[in-house]
Amino acid sequence: MRLIREYIRESLIADMANEALQEGMFQDVIAKIKKKGSSTASMTKEFFKNLKQELGETKEGAVILKKMVMGKQLSSEETDALKQQAKDIAKGIPLLALFAVPGGGIATAVLVKVAKKYGVNLMPTSFKGEA
Repeated sequence: MRLIREYIRESLIADMANEALQEGMFQDVIAKIKKKGSSTASMTKEFFKNLKQELGETKEGAVILKKMVMGKQLSSEETDALKQQAKDIAKGIPLLALFAVPGGGIATAVLVKVAKKYGVNLMPTSFKGEA
């Protein structure tokens, strides 16, 4: 009878320890998910901030382009800004088209990371710190 009690006691202790371990692992997983979620939220905010900046630069480029079409003289600063904005648009349109395809968000992220690995920057200038 004593052996049975010891066996039951040891089984209960082992079960409690196993439960505590699993609960601790669950807590760790929850903590990682929360941490990842907050970093994802901050990355999303940063993305929209950069997108807003890029749209503002595109608007400025359109104003400069309009000035050029009207035959007005452009300063070298305006010319450089227009060239840079044209490059940014040329980079952004294919990425936007790829992003629009189902599953394109993941494909776009992978493409940008692989390109970066090989020293090719596919992101517009407003996104230099990202990807």
